[in-house]
Formats: sequence, structure tokens, C-alpha cells
Amino acid sequence: MPIPAPAAYQATDATAVLASQRKSSKKLIAAFCALLATILVAALAFIIPNFTAVKAMLGFRPTNPLVVTFDAINSLSTLRSTKYELRTHSSTGDSLDARMSGMYSLGKTTNESSASFTSKTDEYATTFAWYKGAFAGKSVWHDDDPYYIYYPADQYEDDLRNGVGSDVADLILNVKDALVKNGAWDITGAEQTFYDQLDKMNDDGYSNDIDRAKGTKTSAEVKAEASKFIQQYFGVELEDKNVRSQLFPNTSSAKSAGNTQLSYQIDIKALSQHFVNYWISHEAQYPHLKSWVIQQIEDAGVDDAEDEYRQALDNVRNWDFGTDEEPEMPTITVDLNYGRKRLMNSIAISVSGKDEYGDSYNGSLSLTLSQQNAVSVDDPDLTDMVSKAKDNNGLDLS
Repeated sequence: MPIPAPAAYQATDATAVLASQRKSSKKLIAAFCALLATILVAALAFIIPNFTAVKAMLGFRPTNPLVVTFDAINSLSTLRSTKYELRTHSSTGDSLDARMSGMYSLGKTTNESSASFTSKTDEYATTFAWYKGAFAGKSVWHDDDPYYIYYPADQYEDDLRNGVGSDVADLILNVKDALVKNGAWDITGAEQTFYDQLDKMNDDGYSNDIDRAKGTKTSAEVKAEASKFIQQYFGVELEDKNVRSQLFPNTSSAKSAGNTQLSYQIDIKALSQHFVNYWISHEAQYPHLKSWVIQQIEDAGVDDAEDEYRQALDNVRNWDFGTDEEPEMPTITVDLNYGRKRLMNSIAISVSGKDEYGDSYNGSLSLTLSQQNAVSVDDPDLTDMVSKAKDNNGLDLS
């Protein structure tokens, strides 16, 4: 998948389905599919910012580290195919060390595309795959024989409707179908499909969830103000060299063989306070965006949402969180490698600092891409696993 991290968290629960007992539950797998689809759409539609419009409005490409990094991350949405490797490490324990890898290759539609995700530790390896409309899985513990599942489209669609109802199933399946269009990610189409399906839903059992989800939709006015704010803050304010040196210390950039290696640190306190102070000074220019933010706080169940909103801003501006001592912020270092048009090759984020007891800690997250736009939908490793899953299916489909 293009966004491996959410899938990694889901894989923890799904791995237990594969490995605990070999009596797999179709409902659990259907729920996994539902969660995965929902998280994928949310991540792509709401988390990754689109700087294309910003650059068009500015008439130039911003060069501050945050915009360059967001541009590189956003390049994932432009790739037709890639292989990836994701690694995590923490000095606090081996349980947070993980190795994940996979691929995706987009066809004309979602059901003509393929993707895989593999998680490995010293004890086990688990793979989940999407191949032309079907799910497949493989799990190996220690020296045991591999355990496979194969879940064809017609079967999981029926199980999904029986498990969560036709309205929710239609939401998940239609968003899934809208994700890919003519060999490219169609995030705008998936987002529109998501809200269109919400408007059609009238299931009393999910009414509160539906209303909350509908509340996340942004109006044309909010989108316009958000674009303007992104343009001004990320594209203009952060281009100031004095601001950049304060917020992103130890920045360096070097080019080699057509690629650029960018390294920088993020001063969390300085960036947080600068952002909040800028917003407070300019929020009157963005009334619809401000109201939308406050509404999200209220929808989360917070009483006096506007007061809480103002208090949160004041806490950051004054760096006062009601503690006896000022919290010590970790050091965050970003190492980014990208090529032409800021197409990402790799990114590594490391965090280090001291905990409340004065003990040092460090952790890291890295993502490396390879074979960008050169991976076949019928990748040999993927099709071999899917074929074995079909022949050795441990999932009871009766």
C-alpha cells in the first residue's frame, strides 16, 4: 500500500487472526478489510496535503524543509507502482522494532490492481495481499509450515454485507472501487464517494458515527480558506530565512547523481509557538476555517469548544501546560532523499531525548522506495504467494 504505516498497525490485529488458531473467522477478516479501507481513504484524503494548488498560486516552488518534505511524501500519490520497505526502531524495547515491506501496482481500476504488505520479526513473517479484487494472506511462525488464506471478492463482499449491513458495506466497497482510476490514485473521487455514500445512509445503529463523519466534510469556503492559509504560512512565512534558521536548525542539502539529500532538525517548541502565534495574528482572515476547527472540537464531545480552542492556543503560545517544570522536547531529525520533481526515494525520521526520569531514549522510522513506476501488477513474488494461498486455503468459505 502507498501508506504503509496505517496498514502496519492493522496488521498487528490481523496477524493474530492468522496465527492464533487455524480456525479463521471470516467476520474478523471482513472487519479487517473494512478498517483497512477506511483508514487508507482517511489517510490519503485528509492527511497528505496537496501543495500543487499552492505552488500554482504562488507562482514558484517553496524551498523550506517542510514543504519539500510534504512534496516528497505527496509524490507517493503520483506513483503508478513501487516497492517499499518500512523500518521502525526504539531503544526502549525490541517490541517496537519492526521490518515491513511490500509493493503496489495500479491497474485501470482498484480490482485490476495489486498490493502487498509483509511484516517480519525474528519469530514470524506475515503477508497480506490484494490481487485483482481478492485478498490473500500467508503466516509463518518459527519453522512451522506456512499457513495461507484466500478470500475471493464475491465471498468477502457477501460476508461484509452480512456482518455490518448493506449501507456500511456499500460505503466501504464503493470507496474501495473509487480509489484507483486509469492507473492512478483518485483521492478526490474517493473522498467524494465517501461523502456521497454517507448521505445515502440512514442506519439508526450507526447514526452518531454517520453524523460525526459527515461533520468532517469541508465546505467550499473552508477549503478556499485552508488553501489560502497553507499558501501564506507554508509558502510565504516559512520561506523567510530567519524563520527557517530558527525552526529548522542544522539544515543541509547536497546533490549527487541527480538526487538531493536534505537533512534538518525540527525545533518542536519553536515551530509550535511560531505556528500558533501566526494563526492567532491572522485567524480573523479565516473565519470559516476557524469555525470548522471549533466544530471538530465540539463534535469530539468537548463542552465549551470555543473556550477550549482558545485555551489550547494560549497554552502553546505561553508554553504552559500546567506542569511544575517545562516539558523537555525531543530532538527530531529528518533525512530525506529525493529525485527529479521531488519524487521521494527515502525518508528517515529519528527522535531522541530524555524521559521524565532523565534516561535517554531514541527511536526512528524509515521508508525506502525502489522500482518506482516499474512494478508489474503481476509481480512474480506476489502471484506466487496468491497461487499458493488459493491451493492451500485455510479459510473455511462454506
